[in-house]
Amino acid sequence: MPNFKQIHNAEDLRRAAARYLPKPVFDFIDGGAEDEVALRNNRAVFERVRFRPRTMADVSSRSLATTLLGQPSAAPIAIAPMGGLSNFAPAAELAMARACAAAGIPYCLSTAAGISIEDLRAAVPDARLWYQLYVFKDDRVNEGIVRRAQAAGYEALMVTTDTHVGPKRERDRRNGFTLTLERTPRNVARVLARPRWVWDVLIRAGLPSMPNLTPYAPEVVDSLSATKYFIENRRYAFDYDHLRAVRKLWNGKLLVKGVLRPDEAVRIMECGGDGVVLSNHGGRNLESSAAPLEMLPEVVDAVGRKMHVLIDSGFRRGTDVVKALALGAEGVLMGRPAAFAAAAGGEAGVAHLIGLMKDEIDRTLGYLGCTAIDQIERDHVLIDHGFPGRNAPGL
Repeated sequence: MPNFKQIHNAEDLRRAAARYLPKPVFDFIDGGAEDEVALRNNRAVFERVRFRPRTMADVSSRSLATTLLGQPSAAPIAIAPMGGLSNFAPAAELAMARACAAAGIPYCLSTAAGISIEDLRAAVPDARLWYQLYVFKDDRVNEGIVRRAQAAGYEALMVTTDTHVGPKRERDRRNGFTLTLERTPRNVARVLARPRWVWDVLIRAGLPSMPNLTPYAPEVVDSLSATKYFIENRRYAFDYDHLRAVRKLWNGKLLVKGVLRPDEAVRIMECGGDGVVLSNHGGRNLESSAAPLEMLPEVVDAVGRKMHVLIDSGFRRGTDVVKALALGAEGVLMGRPAAFAAAAGGEAGVAHLIGLMKDEIDRTLGYLGCTAIDQIERDHVLIDHGFPGRNAPGL
């Protein structure tokens, strides 16, 4: 467990996770596709957005309270869905959900989680839970998963649509991390160099399966068989007709994750979608993909207030979150930082990350002359050339 007094930001948590995780496991979280241009651009784009503060304001009393998907949230952030988290730290999904519940923000469970829909709800009965759906070829699987999430009281269904083909992540290929980690002498040495992870994950907890798939695939009994089933049985062709079919199954908020185009956002709305998550999968899929923040103004201008617009990919600071809010996002999903926080310190690590983000958002709010989240406006930021939607008010 790190000394949290020395952990001041998400990058500190990343470094702490690197000391805990074997290098191939760390690289799986940390890396991106091909030359990692999209990965780097997701961060670099924030430097192209700068603040215009108002200083003549009384900001002695401030609040981060807001609404996400129409429900109260203590801050404009949530934890994004991530598969395989329990490979990084034992019961990582549970740690994240508990930390989110304590902080008053939502948590989104992945299809590829190491805990079932029902078990997570039973463990955190008061949490705001969302569920991320990867769609499978067999519609009975999709219907079964959706019905279970509905019955367990999950508020929102988030359909991920940006993984039509397998990505080329070269760090993973060099490390021999494909379906599972290859047992090469180098990898054995790397794993043994992290004895605490070996004890926590391999010995005490064991590598997880994907229990949300087990009712439909009896062959899913361990991490390898789960990954194999997931890859071979996913539906890689997902279109608007499929979205309409999911809409008929699901009674709650329906989001589509992986959107970067305003025309797609409009079509999704026409098909019954309640919102979109602007995302390039953290730079892990399509190389040279535009950063979601770049596309945010154009998407917001296209859908107005008719849809919930959330965003992820590249967010590391509270200032990053406020920039997205100024450009029209309703909230921000945190991915890699939460994974590193769970690896570095379990539930306490995730809670520390959320606390850091809240503190930075609060400070930025005050510096901008705002006392509430809904006071953040486009006119609080300046952006460089190259952003779509620059003709929008305040840009």
